[in-house]
This record gives sequence, structure tokens and C-alpha cells, in this order.
Amino acid sequence: MQLSGYSASKGLKAGLVGGLVGGVVLGIFALVGSMALGQEVPYVTIARNMGFGDFAVAGGWILHFIVSLVAGGVFVAVTGVVKRLTLTTARKSLWVGALAGVAVWIVVDVPVTGLWAIADLTNPNFAVGTFILHIVYGIVTALVAVVILRRNVSTLTKA
Repeated sequence: MQLSGYSASKGLKAGLVGGLVGGVVLGIFALVGSMALGQEVPYVTIARNMGFGDFAVAGGWILHFIVSLVAGGVFVAVTGVVKRLTLTTARKSLWVGALAGVAVWIVVDVPVTGLWAIADLTNPNFAVGTFILHIVYGIVTALVAVVILRRNVSTLTKA
């Protein structure tokens, strides 16, 4: 089924859920990668450098999920307004999600890491890894959102 469109508010709601799921996926990969390299998860490093002290682990993960929610919500809300980016099919969600992941990496990850974890950003393996993980985040967020938006449309048409 192809969606014809949706409002920014419906996109926001679907994006919040999609962003949370995308954040979980990104977080799992970041955790596994950090463990494999014997490093601290980047969110924890950032929280520690922001002054969270003993609460850096919890604070880092909470900050990660807040950013995931906000980025997902804003991303899918924008796709409801910019018709060229509207998530109409799963296939279109792949490329629009990938673009969103790149945007989140550029607008959020690079500046935050540059301020609070510069050593991570100067490591090419880390930079490329986070770039790829943010593309995965965007794709997962978009796919979850399009499934939610489709369900809302089919629920409305059945009623």
C-alpha cells in the first residue's frame, strides 16, 4: 500500500516512535562496537565530559534516547510537510531515511562529539562507524514510521 500523505502532527507522532526504535538499534550497535574495541560508549563519554559524574552512564543513555526521539519526530514531521520527502512507500523510506541519518550525523553527532569527545571524532574508524550507524538510524526510523502511518490510514479507512 502506498500512502498519499499525512500531516506534520501525524508524522511527529510516528517519528517519535520510529526515532525511539532507531535509537535502540543504534545504541545496541554502539554498545557492541564499544565493547569490541574496549572503549566506553560515546554517549557515556559525552555525559561524563558534560559533568554528569557518577550519573554519566545513565545520563549518557538518557541523552541518547532524548535526541533519538526529538530527531525522529522532527524528521518525520518534516516529511509530512515537504511532499518530495513524504514517506509513501517502504522503498522511498530507505533513501529518505538514509538522508535523514546523514543530516542527524552532520547536525547533531559531529558538533556534539566535537565539543565533548573530540578524541572520538578524530579517530577515522569511529567517525566512519558513527556515520554508518546514523544512516541505519535514519532508515530504521523511517521504516517504523511508515508502518505506523500505514496502520493509521488502514484503521481510518476501515472505520
